[in-house]
Amino acid sequence: MASMEASDPISIRPARRSDRRPLGEFLSGVPESSAAEASDAFLRATLKNHVLAARGSEIIGACRMAPAAGRCAAVLAPRLLLWDDRLAARLLRAAAALAYTRDAARLIQVLTDPAGGDPLASALAEVGFARLAVLAYLRRDVRPLENKTPMPSGIEWIAYGLLRHRLFAETIARTYEGSLDCPGLAGLRTMDETLATHKRTGVFSPRWWHVALREGRPVGVVLLNNLEGRGEIAYLGVVPEARGRGIGRALVERAIQDAAEMGLPLMGLAVDTSNAPAVRLYAAAGFREIRRRLAWFIPKEGLAALHE
Repeated sequence: MASMEASDPISIRPARRSDRRPLGEFLSGVPESSAAEASDAFLRATLKNHVLAARGSEIIGACRMAPAAGRCAAVLAPRLLLWDDRLAARLLRAAAALAYTRDAARLIQVLTDPAGGDPLASALAEVGFARLAVLAYLRRDVRPLENKTPMPSGIEWIAYGLLRHRLFAETIARTYEGSLDCPGLAGLRTMDETLATHKRTGVFSPRWWHVALREGRPVGVVLLNNLEGRGEIAYLGVVPEARGRGIGRALVERAIQDAAEMGLPLMGLAVDTSNAPAVRLYAAAGFREIRRRLAWFIPKEGLAALHE
């Protein structure tokens, strides 16, 4: 559709303290906004993460980003009374720039419907977002007795600890080599930043993070957290030379056993649908798909443009 900016100039700016009440009133009138999103308590906590489109003193659009540990941030879909591609792109860019310049985010993501027809797609492309992956979100029931499942022989399990942080970081880095899982993320962040993000995915306990050793050498890693009462596999990977040798299956079995040991009734994870071996691995372990999302991100070479 034609841009609404043709007749009246529209400014894009960070939200100010005085915007809280009018922003809440604006969001209350946008069908896509939830009551919680427009609540005064929520806006008190998140106002600084909003950017606004204003025509004079009138708010006509808003976009929120959510910073997270490990120099990453999620940008939420812009809120507009009437969709406008160009204005949506301006809001998306401003929200991404806020994450990049204020919070030093390097992994800036947006999730959309992968089925097609999402009006957000053209606005994201205009800003410089690229398609990262179609993510399948999987779930699996956990039976209490699965904490007694025998583990494969020949594997030694090393739990996380501060003195083993480097072992985990180096093993994860090795699993990225030739990985089919979101390869576009390579080089965006340091391994310490990546681990910081994984630690903040739900409730982290070092007891449920493991490196697998075979003949004394690291061959894989699995990171399990408690996310909203389910066991979430925050990361699972196998080093290149150990792929195709049953290590992935052993890592999944370790996570299932640990989730049962934690007393959690459900497990979950997200997997890149283009990673066919991983998709088959999880299907064989009893995981089922519940939904899909298309993940967008700003590639490394596009981040500097957010300063302009």
